[in-house]
Amino acid sequence: MARIERRTVLQFAALAAATPWVVNVLRTESAAAGNPEVAAPSPGVDAAFAFLDGLVPLAPPVLPGAPAPVASRALPRSYSRGYLESIGFDVAFSYDCALVVLAYLARGTADDVQRATTIGDVLVSLQESDPELAGRIRNSYIASVSVDDAGRPQIASHAATTGNQAWVGIALLALHATVDDDRFLVAALTLARAVVATSFDDRGLPAFSGGRGEDGRVLSWRSTEHNTDCYAFFSALARVTADQEWADRAADARTFVESLWRPEEGYFLVGTIDDGVTPNVHPIAEDAQTWTYLALRDPAYAGSLDWAAEHLAAHDGDVHGVTVCHVASTDKVWLEGTAHLAAALTVRATETGDASGDLARAAALLDSVWVAQASSPHADGLGIPSASSDDLDSGFGDLVYASLHTGSTAWAILAALGANPLAVVR
Repeated sequence: MARIERRTVLQFAALAAATPWVVNVLRTESAAAGNPEVAAPSPGVDAAFAFLDGLVPLAPPVLPGAPAPVASRALPRSYSRGYLESIGFDVAFSYDCALVVLAYLARGTADDVQRATTIGDVLVSLQESDPELAGRIRNSYIASVSVDDAGRPQIASHAATTGNQAWVGIALLALHATVDDDRFLVAALTLARAVVATSFDDRGLPAFSGGRGEDGRVLSWRSTEHNTDCYAFFSALARVTADQEWADRAADARTFVESLWRPEEGYFLVGTIDDGVTPNVHPIAEDAQTWTYLALRDPAYAGSLDWAAEHLAAHDGDVHGVTVCHVASTDKVWLEGTAHLAAALTVRATETGDASGDLARAAALLDSVWVAQASSPHADGLGIPSASSDDLDSGFGDLVYASLHTGSTAWAILAALGANPLAVVR
């Protein structure tokens, strides 16, 4: 499924062990208006930014008469400390990099924007220097030198799945809106056209299939998560370009996502099987519930958050939150997903006037995230681990570790700042 292509680290871990418009990050209306019911960001947010800052150094200042410094050719490593660092897992996932960009732009200091721009520049360079993918982005790269001296991408995963393309596109559009650099808009358009050319699928409802697998084969299943990402990306692109094509492609993605809603149960299915039509009814994934609400913001689907909070609840000592899917371990907490849910509950509170006490529920989830930040097995007091303890069985055939994770850290920041990276202006 989609998450296997995006988040699985075991196949790369084994390799590492063997070989040493206003766009996207919109503050919720409540937070932006300074609603006193929205808690001020925890000190954990500053610590989380400090973790990211250690992975994305600022460029040195240019002294008078000195040549400009060489631009960074690296991306922030997705996982630090713990098991994954012990085996030399030096990988930057494109999805994680996009989230780091969005987290920096959500706070938006001058240094934040510079760091976000540095990551965006590397992603664009990787896109431009990889003719085999014709405008798409790989799922992951070697973090320490993502682009070598000759401009060649240093690839960790040869897969290029659709959801990753959309997340990178969302980040590029956010950068374009912030720094007004047409290079980022051109890159986002190139990426969008490549997604349509390679993944648009008219079997049954028109939508977007999985993309390209690790071995180069076409992934013919279709994912709720991927199409949610495409809806957000193409909707943003439609606003920026005023091109009806992107509005139409966004509508295709949304219609497909809505077709996977199961009102009797109160959740979204994960997608389809390989035929692109038959619903995949197992397992039921957390991000198919939270991301759909963040993107669609439709009361008809608001119950997906309650389903996730109830049926995916997980506990690990003092850390409470959610797990990955309904057949995953519940004795360990998936911190990234817990932050997804906190972000979505905060958004829902702004839509409903907090009728369900969502702000308090979101704050409780984030409190648990900060506990993990301080006391997880490999804690440094800064980064957020992917899981509260090692070896969380995801239910998708892989394990999630307690290594510190840029994606989890970025999602915690976004949730605490009341930012919605999948926001679609209505």
